[in-house]
Amino acid sequence: MRKFILGLAIALAACNITSAKEYITLESPTGNTIVDEKGTWILGPYDNLHVEYIDEYNNKYVYGSFYENGQKRYVNLVELAYLPAGYEYQFDYDLAKALTDGGFKLVNSNSTYAINDVVNQYSTINENLILGKKGDYWYLYNKTNGVQIMGNPIKDGWDNIEFYWSKNDKKNLFEIHTADDYIKFVTEEGILLTENEALNLIHTHDYEKSTTGAGQGTNGYSDESLYSRKPSDTYQLFTQVDKKGNTLYGLRTSENEIVIPAKYKSIQHLGKEFSYFIVSNEKNKYGIIDSLNQTVVAMNYDSYERLSDRSFVLKDSIGSHIFNAETGVLFDVVYDSIDTSKPNYVLNKVTTATYDKTKYVIATNSGYKLFELPHFDDDITSFYKDLFVYKSDSKYGLMDYKGHIVVEPKFDKITIDEPLLAAYIKKIESVDK
Repeated sequence: MRKFILGLAIALAACNITSAKEYITLESPTGNTIVDEKGTWILGPYDNLHVEYIDEYNNKYVYGSFYENGQKRYVNLVELAYLPAGYEYQFDYDLAKALTDGGFKLVNSNSTYAINDVVNQYSTINENLILGKKGDYWYLYNKTNGVQIMGNPIKDGWDNIEFYWSKNDKKNLFEIHTADDYIKFVTEEGILLTENEALNLIHTHDYEKSTTGAGQGTNGYSDESLYSRKPSDTYQLFTQVDKKGNTLYGLRTSENEIVIPAKYKSIQHLGKEFSYFIVSNEKNKYGIIDSLNQTVVAMNYDSYERLSDRSFVLKDSIGSHIFNAETGVLFDVVYDSIDTSKPNYVLNKVTTATYDKTKYVIATNSGYKLFELPHFDDDITSFYKDLFVYKSDSKYGLMDYKGHIVVEPKFDKITIDEPLLAAYIKKIESVDK
């Protein structure tokens, strides 16, 4: 009769929950076997099979190791999921670090990769999203398969991720500010959205930015980054005459380091906080380049004009387009005309635009249509949080953010005497000085 020796009885969890399952190792010359407290087989026999890790609460995560054909293997004993071979592991509840020379890969308890990339730190966002740090930057991964969601690096991890929450969908949307000056939107399921897709989702499903608590619409007045409309003095113009005798312009630093070579008929920095420049060619056509002198928007436009503190209107034969200098995006939406004459505090949020004999209220920094005005000659002249002052037939009323009339336009004047709005206007004025 083969002699079995009761080797090691792994104790219950530290919190002493008597219902927690036990993992008991039975040793024999042919290999070790693991059974539970009732003697029910779990795994084995394998060479040197034993329990490596048990979480201290309820034995929900239990990992073991053994040797097979001379190679050490690790297994989740709860799910009998075999972790990828070829690594030593460190365990932390539902995640396991597959150790490498330069750091580690991260494996889920079901043996799929959470991060199939060598990183040196990680931080879980939710059940589908996880951050992994490589060098000085963080990257976003799909936690269910370990695949990188986007190649853009993120500086300081969580500090550059903002949250939207939809009471309707009961879901989050993540706005990620990348180290290479892009804004990316990712759903809580790990789907990367275009900016237009994200804005449509935000406005149609009532997503609110959780970081400010300001709600939808104009997002209130607080916790908002503002950019100066004052002409940039970051760079200095310099000229060069080409072989045809044409004077061309470029930009350089005060230390005479050339930033943009002198090859344009005109050039203007879009703002000291931005890395984009409006340039024109010998045909008087305008386009946009970045600080590496790479073309961002081709020189096909007849004119340009500032719209908000960060967006600009580019006009061509097709119509009026919006370029956001904060994100470096030229939006697809095109209008016949865009009103740039409203007060700056209004233009920083919204304005009106026309298309095909219809007038819309739009978000100035994306061109997104908020709603259609009832009549082509109607207008909005001011706002307070999510209420707009609505003008129709020379009379004034109020509209909400969805374009519903809250107060019929039958008044000669509507004055918003609100300290927050006054402070917001004063803040804009101070930034522009």
